[in-house]
Amino acid sequence: MIMVGRYELLYISIPVLIITYFYANRFTVAGMGEDFSKNLGLAYKRIVNIGLILVALVTTTVILTVGMIPFLGLIIPNIVSIFQGDHLKKTLPHTALLGAIFLLICDILGRVLIYPYEISISLMVGVIGSGIFLYLLFRRKAYA
Repeated sequence: MIMVGRYELLYISIPVLIITYFYANRFTVAGMGEDFSKNLGLAYKRIVNIGLILVALVTTTVILTVGMIPFLGLIIPNIVSIFQGDHLKKTLPHTALLGAIFLLICDILGRVLIYPYEISISLMVGVIGSGIFLYLLFRRKAYA
């Protein structure tokens, strides 16, 4: 779906991503609950609303430009949080890098498996992602 001149919407998401990165510490505290956030002097409802607006803007622009990629936002952040913890500012670069690597591997597999033809990246991510998701579900007792 991405052609020359079809990625201008991504220029909207880059400043929003930078703003989101600066708010990452507040989002981490807000994720601990309303009472905990208020005890630390954080305006909980305002931070949650800002977070929802920022995430909606980034998600909308990326999906309109690239299309829907299943399981990517479900498995990659969970894998990173298993190894790195829940601190958003610390895990955000690792999540982005692992997501890009995962998409690159799925794209290469989609082009190589049945060589003269291609398998769409959404299908490859869906098949591989569902297997990883099932593995994480069955192994969750180890991390509970």
